[in-house]
Amino acid sequence: MASSGENKPTTAAAAAAASAISAAGNLVVTASTLIPSLLNIHPSDPKSSILLLSHPGLPLFRRFCLFFFSILLRFFVLILSLLFPLPPPSNSYTAISNSSSPTTRALSHVLSVVSFIPVSSRKYYFARSLADRLLDENLISSQPGGLHAVNRAALSDAFEHSIRRLEALLPMPGGGPMDLVVGAIRGTLRRVGVGEIDGGGGSIAAEKLAAEVLWLAQKMAECGSAGEAVARWASAVRLGRSALLVETRIQVAFVKVSVFLFRSAHRMQVELNTEDHDEDDELGISISQCCLSMFRTWLPLLCRASNGIDTPILSSGERAEMVRVLDEMIKKLSLEQQEEVLSLWLHHFTACPDSDWPNLESSYTRWYAQSRTLLLQ
Repeated sequence: MASSGENKPTTAAAAAAASAISAAGNLVVTASTLIPSLLNIHPSDPKSSILLLSHPGLPLFRRFCLFFFSILLRFFVLILSLLFPLPPPSNSYTAISNSSSPTTRALSHVLSVVSFIPVSSRKYYFARSLADRLLDENLISSQPGGLHAVNRAALSDAFEHSIRRLEALLPMPGGGPMDLVVGAIRGTLRRVGVGEIDGGGGSIAAEKLAAEVLWLAQKMAECGSAGEAVARWASAVRLGRSALLVETRIQVAFVKVSVFLFRSAHRMQVELNTEDHDEDDELGISISQCCLSMFRTWLPLLCRASNGIDTPILSSGERAEMVRVLDEMIKKLSLEQQEEVLSLWLHHFTACPDSDWPNLESSYTRWYAQSRTLLLQ
């Protein structure tokens, strides 16, 4: 009860700070616009001639106001980061399970080093190439079930750990006092025309981790554990919500991971139909629920993420092929599940005027026609 009582004043203080920041932003915008206009109210007044001499510099005055306000806000963020620090990441070596085999732990150590070394370090490429070589040698030098199991165990732990680190780097807006204030600061900076706060090291680390998640997912698919990667990515609901609000370059990395794992989920559906399995048996239901979770968590990002102007995330052929994959995945769901997915798609697709992908109109009309036929029977 005591901790709950302490959290309420902290959250209330954060909300008050957010309101104050928003009000200050409005004041700066008003002042930077109103003061120059006031200086020009009486252009014929001789007393204002001195002010009028500096008229060409009035736009600079407005820029100075906005720049000064942005500096204050950035300083405020620095102070808040000291008051509400994020928990430090766990040590890479203590995170490795001691219950695994020495071979698995050796590979896990390498994958952990890859995760923690910054990409700017030349040793990063040494660790990455070492991990690639060890993983590939395990696949080549053994039958499935031997060293393949070592790869699966080490990659599964690394994949899980990378997702947890991403969730820590990208906290949910409104999830805590710091998130409230930072959200207000970012909104105010956009409103006054300064732009987003540079994410700095956190954004760079998140982009690196997202790229490594794609690499780990591809390696998991090579050793036959794509289903586990799909299930874990589909269950990362908090990360999926955070992905809607992060910087564009991080969204690009998330879209690439999601596209790869949507394709993997589609292959799981196809393999289910080609083998002696019924969609209503335990495996079929599990795959169906996994695909549904993928749609719930990551379809909004596909609709809302910028497709890029100078450098598109996917080529036109890849986008068309991905729409086909999504359509076939939706077709294999029940009508109730199709309704959930397509209503989610319609909401996010129409809410983003800058993107026209993925266009699932044909899937929507097919589902509607099937529902109408059932109603008329």
